[in-house]
Amino acid sequence: MNDEKIFVGNGKEIQTQYGPLLKLSFSAEDVEKLQQNLENGWVNVTVKKRREPSERGTTHYLEVDKWKPTPQGDGSSAAASAPKPAKAPIGEEVSPEDLPF
Repeated sequence: MNDEKIFVGNGKEIQTQYGPLLKLSFSAEDVEKLQQNLENGWVNVTVKKRREPSERGTTHYLEVDKWKPTPQGDGSSAAASAPKPAKAPIGEEVSPEDLPF
């Protein structure tokens, strides 16, 4: 898989009477990049906050999310990577006070 990052568009946080909103902008070149990365009719992007606003005031940028799940047939399943529940030490019972919720 190609690890090259693909950046598209930019965003600016604006204040409204309803709270802060993100205003996103895309150029024609950005739209072409999005179309080239369609997967089953969809493209995912991640909105990331810039460390500092640009000279034009943009506060966010967007990166195409190219993550794909691993095929189930290769032996590594989601269940294998899921965290295992904590067990009480052998011989000890768990009381309701020991539960974190």
